[in-house]
Amino acid sequence: MKKKIISMVSIAALSLTISTSAFASSGTVERSVNFRSAPSTGSSVYQLISKGSTVDILEKVNSYWLKVSYNGKVGYVSTDYISGSTAPSTGSGTVTKSANFRSAPSTDSSVYRLLKTGTTFQVLSKVNNYWLHISVGGQQGYISTDYVSYNGGSTKPPTTQPPTVPSSAKADRIIAHAKSLIGKVRYEFGANRAPSVLDCSSFTKYVFGLEGVSMKWGTRFQKDDGAAVSKSNLQKGDLVFFWTSKAGTINHVGIYMGNGQFIHNSPSFNGVGISSLESGYWANHYISARRVL
Repeated sequence: MKKKIISMVSIAALSLTISTSAFASSGTVERSVNFRSAPSTGSSVYQLISKGSTVDILEKVNSYWLKVSYNGKVGYVSTDYISGSTAPSTGSGTVTKSANFRSAPSTDSSVYRLLKTGTTFQVLSKVNNYWLHISVGGQQGYISTDYVSYNGGSTKPPTTQPPTVPSSAKADRIIAHAKSLIGKVRYEFGANRAPSVLDCSSFTKYVFGLEGVSMKWGTRFQKDDGAAVSKSNLQKGDLVFFWTSKAGTINHVGIYMGNGQFIHNSPSFNGVGISSLESGYWANHYISARRVL
């Protein structure tokens, strides 16, 4: 009888594991991350998951947290440390603006061809907030989410979205959010404890996130977000990038405000401040800009 009970428990546990993983997608830990009991930095930590480990993504809770399964245990990790599909996702999509069809989810990858506006495709998976894994005419590849509309959960045509808020109005609000944090945010390198202790890129991530613009933490990710824009064509809300230690290597980011000024979270202020892009230190250390609105 005892053996029967043990066998039944084992079968139940196995069934639970199968049912959990069957509806999950995999993700890879890019940097060691705390595996937590709840989607909050105030929750208890089960353990530290090492870089390179694989987790099963069960659900995207919000822009900041994933519900995952790791070694048979369910918990939560920050989205900033995970790469991979954020949810099991198949469906259809349409190219809204001609875009490169690539061999990998990176702007450095080779281009198969240009997909013209109106081209339809099958969504195989959502790699992250920036890339989709798709199939076009039997060929698989990747396309930026910036140039498509898609439905990740069914084969129905993409639903019509309500008109978006004009970028200039959204930029004004983002800048207002940033200015409201002057004197309230403390700078700390490598910190992402919003809204009080941040570094330069967790500051931009947090401020843009308040207006529904999702970005990863880290200048190495943000420097490829959106579209490149020349310094002479900067608009309010553009991300501006700089070097501070090694010439030509991006390691600082701010938000362009217009009139040759930008706002950023910097150790020189020990918090949020406004600097000139036209003269002085930052003008001499400017590298590039990206438009994400």
